[in-house]
Amino acid sequence: MKNRTTYIIIGVVLLLLILLAIVGKKGSMGDDKLSTRMAKSSFSSKDKKAGGAYVAFKTLPELFIRRSIQVVTKPFATTYARETELRYSGNNYILVANELFTTEKDIEAMMEYVAIGNYLFLSVNKIDPLLAKKLECKIEHGSNYQPGTPHKVQGYKDKTVPLDTSYSYSGMIATSYFSEIDTTYTKVLGSNFKGKPNFVRVVHGRGCFFISLNPYTFSNYFLLEKDNIAALETQMSYMPDNAANIYWDDFYSHQFSAQSGDFSEWQVLMRYPSMRWALWLAVLLLLLYVIFEGKRRQRIIPEKPLLANNSLEFVDAIGQLYYQQHDNFNLAHKMTLHLLEYIRTRYYLNTNHLNLQFIETLSKKAAMPENEVRELIDMIHNIQLAGAVSDEQLQHFYQRIQHFYLNTK
Repeated sequence: MKNRTTYIIIGVVLLLLILLAIVGKKGSMGDDKLSTRMAKSSFSSKDKKAGGAYVAFKTLPELFIRRSIQVVTKPFATTYARETELRYSGNNYILVANELFTTEKDIEAMMEYVAIGNYLFLSVNKIDPLLAKKLECKIEHGSNYQPGTPHKVQGYKDKTVPLDTSYSYSGMIATSYFSEIDTTYTKVLGSNFKGKPNFVRVVHGRGCFFISLNPYTFSNYFLLEKDNIAALETQMSYMPDNAANIYWDDFYSHQFSAQSGDFSEWQVLMRYPSMRWALWLAVLLLLLYVIFEGKRRQRIIPEKPLLANNSLEFVDAIGQLYYQQHDNFNLAHKMTLHLLEYIRTRYYLNTNHLNLQFIETLSKKAAMPENEVRELIDMIHNIQLAGAVSDEQLQHFYQRIQHFYLNTK
């Protein structure tokens, strides 16, 4: 009982420590929401911190006629295989992430998706080298930094519109740019703070790729400063506003390394802190249950040995005892009582009347010839009437009884 109480106290203390850790983490998360640091921007549609894309996601429905935005949480190849509508033209697909980690299947699906007449908008700091090679682009990747003071971060220029404007804020500055493009299919639409091209349109088949190397233009911090929301409107204006379907990718923004193995639904669940905490809490509760309920509540019942049939040994011992005293009649009487008890318990027969009916019934149940059973019963009657038994008679009686024990069922 004392040990069980100790385990309960330890379990309660551990649970309290975990709850305190969760509360402390929530407090620090609350501080992060107020922070303008963007070194670890998530670009997630659900993230309301400075580096999240919550504002952009909520603004998108106002920029298109069909105001329903479908959120994608699987790799592009998987989504393209499952969503039949993506294999028709007139769809917009928006992907915002820090770094784009794709597979060959993803890239093949992207190329096919655009070629049939769809639009794919990619806004990332680092694009997959294989995809850049497919689009005949070369990119110079630089180190992003956050000066903390208002600074020009993005410009847009397009003579066909016409458009020539720039936007600034105090957040993270992206320094990557396109160092080489195929001007036959590619057109520059924007530039970074140094005037280097960082936003292009690449025509492929009947559709277009839009590639921006400044995903911070989708961040909450950028869009909520001054009238920078117009920068989002400018970028989205190149895609048709009457698209049949609009997709927002929330998978690659949570990818921090190259994909390995097959994608599973479990990976999606493990991205979210609340799901991870729920999982670990469930594991802890299961562990506590095993500790407390796994212990026996009742003392172990000792195993009792099987009872051995020592009847014959008992008869031999009694026989030796009475033989030494040479009381043959008493010994024959004891042997008779033991025999009758054996018949009652084994064959369920009444031994009060050892008559012909008894002999006939016992012969059938014991599967023994009736004449042998009659001979044994007659010997019992003779001994009881005689009142005395010689050694030869006792020995013959003992042999008949043993013969009955050994030859009956």
